[in-house]
Amino acid sequence: MEGTVIHTIRYTAEKSGDWDRFVEESKNGTFLFLRGYMDYHSDRFRDHSLMVYDAKGRLMAILPANETREDDGTLTLHSHQGLTYGGLVLGMKSHTADVGEIFRSVTAYLRMNGFRLFRYKQMPSVYHLAPAEEDSYWLWRTGAEMTRCGVMTAVELHGECRHGSPRKRTYCNKLRREGYTVETEARMEDFWPILTDNLRERFAARPVHTLEEMLLLQRRFPENIVCCTVKAPDGTTAGGTVLFITRQTVRTQYISASPEGKRANVLDFLMLTLMEHFAGMPQYKYFEFGTSMAEDNIALNAGLVLQKEGFGGSCVACREYVVALKR
Repeated sequence: MEGTVIHTIRYTAEKSGDWDRFVEESKNGTFLFLRGYMDYHSDRFRDHSLMVYDAKGRLMAILPANETREDDGTLTLHSHQGLTYGGLVLGMKSHTADVGEIFRSVTAYLRMNGFRLFRYKQMPSVYHLAPAEEDSYWLWRTGAEMTRCGVMTAVELHGECRHGSPRKRTYCNKLRREGYTVETEARMEDFWPILTDNLRERFAARPVHTLEEMLLLQRRFPENIVCCTVKAPDGTTAGGTVLFITRQTVRTQYISASPEGKRANVLDFLMLTLMEHFAGMPQYKYFEFGTSMAEDNIALNAGLVLQKEGFGGSCVACREYVVALKR
C-alpha cells in the first residue's frame, strides 16, 4: 500500500496552519475542529489532539482529542469532550484500508504514551460531505465497545417531504399575518437572557457557553455562528435560536422562547421559517435539531423527539465507543 502510515504525533500550536488546512479540505470536518474554535476553552481541557502522517510525510488524518486521568490513575484519551461530535477527520481521498493503518498507528501511540482507554465519539453522518464511515468498520475490528447511542433528529431540506405538518404551517401563517417576523442576523444579547432564564427555571442549569464565549466565537466565525430571533408585533424579542452553520448542515445549538413567545408558539414559526430559508440554498442539505435524550443519557425523551419529527425530521445515530488499550 503506497504511503503506508508510519507515525502519529501530538498536535502543537506550531502545526495550527497544517491542522486548519486539513480540516477545510476534509470530507467530514467542520469549523468546530478549527483551532480557533477548539482552543477557546483550552483552560478547561488538556488538549491531546493527534496528527497522523504517511511514509511520505503527508497528513492523512487528525483526531481532535483531550486527555484525562481517572481516580485510579488510568490515563484516558477522549475524542474531544468539549465538542458536540468528534472522531477521525479524514481527507477526501482516504482509502478504507488506510484508515485501518491510521487506527493501528493511533492505538500504538496511545499505548506507548501510557494511555489505557480510548473513548471515541463518532461523527454523525449528516456532517459527512462524502461517505466517511470507515471508522465504524475499524472500531469493530479493534474490539471497541459501543457505550452510548444518542438519537439526533435532522430534516432533509431538499427531500420530498414538506417541512412540518399542515397544522404547523397553518398556524405559522397566522403568526405571520399578525405581524410576527424572523430576524436572521439578530443580536446575541437580545436572545441570551431568554435562554438563561429558561434553563435556570426549567432545569436549574446554564448554557454550556457563556454569553462572552459565544460572542467571542461569533467574532471568530461570523459566517458559521448566527443568532436568529422572532420579533413580536410590538417589537419585543419573543424567542430565538443560535445556529451553528457547517458546510452542508445547519444545527440549532440553542433554542428558547419567552413566556409570551411560548404562548404564541413562536418556536414553530421560527423553525419553519428558517428551514424554508436554508432550503433555498442548494449547499445546505440538513437542518439538525440535536439529540433528544432523557437525563440518564440512555432513555429517549419521546415527547421531545416527536416534536422534532413534527418538522419532517428523522433519526441520525450519535455513537460513542471505548477501546481498551492492552499493554
